[in-house]
Amino acid sequence: MTTKQIHSLFFDELDSFYSKNELAAIWKHCLDFFLKMDPIVFITNPEDAIDDEKVFKIKEVILRLKNYEPIQYISGKAWFCDSIFTVNPSVLIPRPETEELVEEVCNAISEGPVNVMDIGTGSGCIAISIKKKKPMCNLVAIDISEDALDTATNNAVQILGETSVSFINRDVLKRDFADIFKVKFDIIVSNPPYIPIAEKDTLNENVLNFEPHLALFCENEPLLFYKAIANHAKQLLKTDGLLFFEIHENFALEVQQMLEGENFSEIKILDDFHEKARIVKAKINL
Repeated sequence: MTTKQIHSLFFDELDSFYSKNELAAIWKHCLDFFLKMDPIVFITNPEDAIDDEKVFKIKEVILRLKNYEPIQYISGKAWFCDSIFTVNPSVLIPRPETEELVEEVCNAISEGPVNVMDIGTGSGCIAISIKKKKPMCNLVAIDISEDALDTATNNAVQILGETSVSFINRDVLKRDFADIFKVKFDIIVSNPPYIPIAEKDTLNENVLNFEPHLALFCENEPLLFYKAIANHAKQLLKTDGLLFFEIHENFALEVQQMLEGENFSEIKILDDFHEKARIVKAKINL
């Protein structure tokens, strides 16, 4: 098959399954990780032949995409903050909105050594991206899932060249969560599970059927993890330490009010590029 033919096959087969914008993003992913071709080269050489192995792979990908399997799980790769992360069904697929959370945290970090904790690290995308941008930071990343921590550790080696982030298995909902840490932190950041189980039926099939529910849902208590993390942060943060959350757009004010009740101040709610409330930043008062 030629490049033009395989492009036509891909879009004709999947046109009824995905929106135009979704398909364009998925196709770009295929170019990156399956065809391994620059988009400009691909477009400008429509009659170039694609070898049979790559054609077979794209046809296999099309079949899996028709079952709404996320393209990132099919390839095992996801772009985040200009790095390629390994992903699998034990971790959430990193979202562009979370890149904005990383940017906000990095903007708050001074040039000297800073202690940062990432709670619910999953693939390690937040902690590793902060460490890459701010190498002087000391990063501790927490997750309840051993499989997720294995994935995050591998990502740290691949992206940073070493395991320069401390990955720890810990359940943030346990009362003694903070007891094992002997240092205080300048910043705590978390993108915890924040989708109420009541919203389960509103999710797309590619999310609901493939991504880990442990990292998605907070039962029917939207502030469950935020309250637990805020409570532990009072023990873990230094004076004037900062807390950053990624949040559900519908619960921004509730998170703000909860933080005010937990002795946080200078609370800011920040919108993402979709103009939805997505990030909360707060300072601890000790």
